[in-house]
Formats: sequence, structure tokens, C-alpha cells
Amino acid sequence: MVQNYLSLKHEYGKIDCIELIRQFYKDELNIVFDLPTYPKSREWLKYFSATSVDHWASSCAIKVKLTEAQNYDVMVFKSEKSDLIIHFGMYLMPSKILHVEEGGSSCIQSLSQYWVDRLHAVYRHNDLV
Repeated sequence: MVQNYLSLKHEYGKIDCIELIRQFYKDELNIVFDLPTYPKSREWLKYFSATSVDHWASSCAIKVKLTEAQNYDVMVFKSEKSDLIIHFGMYLMPSKILHVEEGGSSCIQSLSQYWVDRLHAVYRHNDLV
């Protein structure tokens, strides 16, 4: 089921890091979650702080430790220099991440130390608990 979400070209508001996850949840897991309003451009970075994402996620998910992560948990990554969120990905066992970055295409990669160092939180949707 994840194969349908590979090699999709990044486009803000359609196939960006959080929209990729939202679409997967809707189509594959029959789980719909709303996103906060944000600009469909690189400006989105200014609209997601660690605090605002925690608040948004608390309405539909629980926070879990990385060592307890399971398939389809949402991973949130934070800037090393500020409280701003810089990326979203979806955890896939064992230690992989489905994500898409600006200028690229969606892919599955190993969860590298680069991403672990920037990890803010891992959330499990209430419907998957």
C-alpha cells in the first residue's frame, strides 16, 4: 500500500510532507484529520511551532517514544536553531521514513541520525491506538 505513495513530485499543498501523510491516512487507513491553515509555499515553516503542533496533534493523537514507534506513526522534526517545525514524515518499521522534501519526490529512507537529531515528536493517531 505504501508503494502508491512513492516517486510523487513535491508540490506545496498537494504533495508536501504533511499532505503526503494526510492523503495516505485518508486513502489507506480511512482516517481523516484536518490540518491547521497554512500557506501552500515555503512560508509554511513560519506557521508550525513545536507548541502549535503539539496542541493540534493532541486533539487526535497520542505522543509515543521513538523506541515505541509503529507503522504509520507521524514523525515531526524541529529546527536545531529555533522552535519551528521543519518537516513531517511517516514512520515505517523497522527504522524507515516515508517523506517528501522540497524539490524532490516522495521516498522511503532509513531513519538517519540527521533526522533523529531533529526529532521533536512521534504521534500515533487515536484510531491506531
